[in-house]
Amino acid sequence: MNAVAILLAPWRASPRWTRWYAGVILAVTTLAAVIIGVLAHRASWPMLAGDLLAFGEFFAGMFLLAPGLLLAVDARQLRIPGLQHVAVLGIMLLALVLAVVPSVALGLAGGPPVDIACVLTLALCGGLLMGLMPSVLCGFIGLMPMVLRTIGPQLHLAEPGEAGFVPLALGVVASMLAVCALCWQRQLRDHNPYRQGWWQPMVLQFRRANRGNGWAGLSGGLPDSVQQIRQQPDWLRPMVHLRPAGPQRPRYSLRVALGGMFVPMTAAGRARQLAVAVLPGTLVITMLLVQVARRHGGFSWSLLTEWTGMFAWFGSFIGLLVTLLAVMQLGQRWQKNNAELPLLALLPGLGTPQQMRRNLLAASLLPGVGVQLCVLAVLLGLTLRMHLGWVAETAVLLAQLASMGVLVAFTLAILGGRPLPGWGTGTFCVACFILVSLSLSLTLMGHIDVTAHASWLIAMAVAWAVVLLALAWLGRRGWHALLERQHPFLANPS
Repeated sequence: MNAVAILLAPWRASPRWTRWYAGVILAVTTLAAVIIGVLAHRASWPMLAGDLLAFGEFFAGMFLLAPGLLLAVDARQLRIPGLQHVAVLGIMLLALVLAVVPSVALGLAGGPPVDIACVLTLALCGGLLMGLMPSVLCGFIGLMPMVLRTIGPQLHLAEPGEAGFVPLALGVVASMLAVCALCWQRQLRDHNPYRQGWWQPMVLQFRRANRGNGWAGLSGGLPDSVQQIRQQPDWLRPMVHLRPAGPQRPRYSLRVALGGMFVPMTAAGRARQLAVAVLPGTLVITMLLVQVARRHGGFSWSLLTEWTGMFAWFGSFIGLLVTLLAVMQLGQRWQKNNAELPLLALLPGLGTPQQMRRNLLAASLLPGVGVQLCVLAVLLGLTLRMHLGWVAETAVLLAQLASMGVLVAFTLAILGGRPLPGWGTGTFCVACFILVSLSLSLTLMGHIDVTAHASWLIAMAVAWAVVLLALAWLGRRGWHALLERQHPFLANPS
């Protein structure tokens, strides 16, 4: 056992895609911190750069440190206790490097090194805790920074640079490390530490997503339908409305067979599903409103105007995420010959190949497009009511058109057997997310002087034209391939 092996242990224990993900985020945040140091004229820039680095180190804790648990579990199952010690020491040594090196560098640049080290350590421990805690609790951990920012003034919590911050940070770090140790021991002593479930650590999902020779596209790491049912608690399992299904209603029957987000539910089941999905967003919006009311000395409906752009941005991103989830589930259905596809092909009453294609497209596209149209109506009504200007309204419209375009184009590509390769899907989705994010940032800026920002708006328009043309090409290619297939229920090559 040597220092190099210990330092490399977290890197070797992490799946390849998590190493790339964490490395890219750390590189981007480091570059952003350097840019702040070059361009900023305030004396407090090192603390601002430290806060930015903390964002990257949170993901480093989740994607580089937490996977050490996977190595420790394997070592315990193989009865190699020395390897368990290497996993723990590797996490400690890498965390020390990630916290000390930036703190010393920013301290030499004039920042408070101890405070910066505490901020970075809090971020690393938060990411580690996110990876080791049960998956069902991870959402609450992600909301903790906003909760502390909301209730901090009432609790009189010290902030970086203030007296008392270092003892407070050390106490929080010690508490998080104690919880991490409990989660670590709990997983090591589990009689079946590899099983998936809501009460299992989120880091177990990393190993699933790393199967194969590379990233397999949107659905590469998604559990199949049987595994999803097993992982969900009884109260969250979908309550399917089966009565209208049958040969007389092939579209409805196909939605039931597709499952997931396509399945028709009873009113009670749909209400329960919406409550679980809407609750986190409601908590976030409530905390944002509390912060706004505190800054303005009270709450009034006129304050909502300040956050209209944020609501539009949030709603548009939710629409895009819903689209990607639907495409992920559909892509997974068409990856296995021995799963749902043979059963779909044997459903009675599907009719001729033309009727079969028409019913399948209606079952897989209409629910998602209907949701997107509702989101579009709400967001356009919001932007028109608050008079954000035609630029913001166009940005919202384009974001929703992109969501619907991704749904239609990727669905046709999957059903036609011509999906993009994994790297192509990833590149396109990242580009789409960046473009949507930049466009929706216009909703946060209020009225924009078109003349002053003409070059930027032209560049955005060209980018949107490229994305929409790419979606049209992908959809057209998938449609022609679907027409050439004997029937659509044929597995696609992975």
